[in-house]
Amino acid sequence: MMPAILHAAEQNRSCICQDRQSAMHRLQQADFALIDINLYLDTHPCCPNGLEYFRCMRMERDNALREYEENYGPITMDDADANCRWDWVDQPWPWEMEA
Repeated sequence: MMPAILHAAEQNRSCICQDRQSAMHRLQQADFALIDINLYLDTHPCCPNGLEYFRCMRMERDNALREYEENYGPITMDDADANCRWDWVDQPWPWEMEA
C-alpha cells in the first residue's frame, strides 16, 4: 500500500512542477513578444497595428505574471510581500527546481 501512496505523491509533484513550468513558459513568451514589439516600435513608432499588438502583449504579460505569482509566489523581490514576513525566500531557488 505504501508504494502506491508514494507513487501518487510523486505524480502529484510532477503535475505541480509541469503546471509551474507551463505558467513560467507563458510568462516568458509574453516577455519575448514585448521585447520584440518594443524593437519594432523603436523604428515604427506610429504603426497602429504595432501599438495594438504592444497593448495586447502587455495585458497578456500582466495576466501571466499575476497568475504565476498567485500560484507560485513572486518572480522578483520587487513583487515580494514584505508586510508580515519576507516571502521571497519561500519559493524554491532555480537550482532547486525539478527538471
